[in-house]
Amino acid sequence: MCLGQLSGELDAIQCFQKGVELMEKQKKTYDPVSQEAITLGNKIASALCSMTEIYLTDCCFEADAEQKCEQYLETAQLADPKSPEVYQMLASVRLSQVRNDEARAALEHSLQLWSDKDPGDPSIPIYDTRLALVKLLLEVQLYAEAFNVLEGLQKENDQSVDLWYLWGWSYYCLGEEQDLPEEERKHHWEDARDCLETAIKIYNATGADDEAMLQHAQELVHNINAVIPASAPEEEAEDDGEHDLDIDSDDDAMEL
Repeated sequence: MCLGQLSGELDAIQCFQKGVELMEKQKKTYDPVSQEAITLGNKIASALCSMTEIYLTDCCFEADAEQKCEQYLETAQLADPKSPEVYQMLASVRLSQVRNDEARAALEHSLQLWSDKDPGDPSIPIYDTRLALVKLLLEVQLYAEAFNVLEGLQKENDQSVDLWYLWGWSYYCLGEEQDLPEEERKHHWEDARDCLETAIKIYNATGADDEAMLQHAQELVHNINAVIPASAPEEEAEDDGEHDLDIDSDDDAMEL
């Protein structure tokens, strides 16, 4: 499995495939309802998701890429029907196929598998997987769900550039919705600006290296400032930081 993570493209597929075959063989030696079998099923499903992602990205031009994605995900669902990762990956595939309603349904199902769990529950996807989840939720306009995931991520680590960037991007997208009252749109974009400026501040303080994300955050702030001019320095001082986001604060973020 480690070789699969280190290899590239089709070589990685072969390594992952070998790992899956070995785990499937080992799984058969356990009682199907045993913890050992359940754990192996989860690992098999995760490996198949990695294989799917390779065909969705690096090997997307292979003639059988779509067929492989469907095959791997079908097997992954059988290996671990309760894996949020499987349904999140299924949503990515459906979005690539422009089957957005099915992608939305897959994301909603993925969330149902863990969203009501207590913090620290092993069924909750890791931090980076949930960051990726937010991006998918925004693509299908599931804004409330995206904000709920972001709130959980903030409680775990509020010093993440990606967190504040995605929070700002979420508010910005929400403000772009059609038929939205102008005052509500401005409110969302003001919140977006606060989050994006926090992301930029953390980026500069930590020496992060995702320049594309930094440029996009700066572009969004520029777009917002063109519609809603930023407060003058003296006005901000009078507010005494009331609307600023302190990157060292553990306070709850703005509510939707």
